[in-house]
Amino acid sequence: MVVFGSLARDEFTDESDLDWTLLVDGQADSDHLHTAQAIRKKLTLAGFKEPGRTGVFGNTTFSHGLIHLIGGEDDTNRNTTQRILLLLESRGINSGEADAYARVLTGVLNRYLEEEANLVQAQAKLYKVPRFLLNDIVRFWRTMAVDFASKQRAREGEDWGLKVSKLAMSRKLIFASGLLVCFGCSLDTELSKELAKAEKPLVPLLGYLRSLVRFTPLELVARASLSHGNASTGRKIFDSYDQFLAMIADSEKRDHLKNVRPEESRTDSLFLEAREISRNFQSGLEELFFDNADLYKLTRKYGVF
Repeated sequence: MVVFGSLARDEFTDESDLDWTLLVDGQADSDHLHTAQAIRKKLTLAGFKEPGRTGVFGNTTFSHGLIHLIGGEDDTNRNTTQRILLLLESRGINSGEADAYARVLTGVLNRYLEEEANLVQAQAKLYKVPRFLLNDIVRFWRTMAVDFASKQRAREGEDWGLKVSKLAMSRKLIFASGLLVCFGCSLDTELSKELAKAEKPLVPLLGYLRSLVRFTPLELVARASLSHGNASTGRKIFDSYDQFLAMIADSEKRDHLKNVRPEESRTDSLFLEAREISRNFQSGLEELFFDNADLYKLTRKYGVF
């Protein structure tokens, strides 16, 4: 069993729903359906809120699609979402280093690295940013933003205020953490030393990425803030995110945001407060990615084109 969302990010509150899947790495079995149904029943009895109605979570996921269907017509939005979130915001329940969760994580990362034309610069022995992985993370973020508009149109603006606030905060945090995972391959000095003496660069690279995806998105941003930011930038990012979490953890404020319609966005006081929080968060991320020479260089080179 693998959990995603606020629980995997260590941001779970009484108001959160629980996103989960039964991850299968192996031969299909009719008992998998019964296992998923049993999980769903136990979570309901325990009082957890069900996952969203998109169908991405609360069911069974097989490893083949996550690993082999990257790009192309068969890589559905659901498959892409599960794969990127598996890397950036997931936790295996009672997971070890040799179970399905660990194997699939390694398999997905290995697939991304195998598709790189030049793993290491021949002379400098320095790893470049993994473009295949980076492009998929960027695609996920842009697709998520585009799908937001599509879903809101289909749902006639239901939960608009809360959803747009999450898009500007927790969803953007996932994207930022994904960029940092990719940029770390170029910036980490210890990794560079390992690559300089490695016969097969895929091995240390895979181990490095595997170690990073163990961190939550907030932890990844914290590591980058300590290494490349400053105290003011860190406070701006984490104070605003703390304010956001406090707001959506408050049942009255959360319900109020759910009921805010787009036409009320310029007059509703709580939504205006949420928007100001998201702007401070955005400003902190901009400082982190553009005001540090090392991160700016990578953001400019890989983040757009």
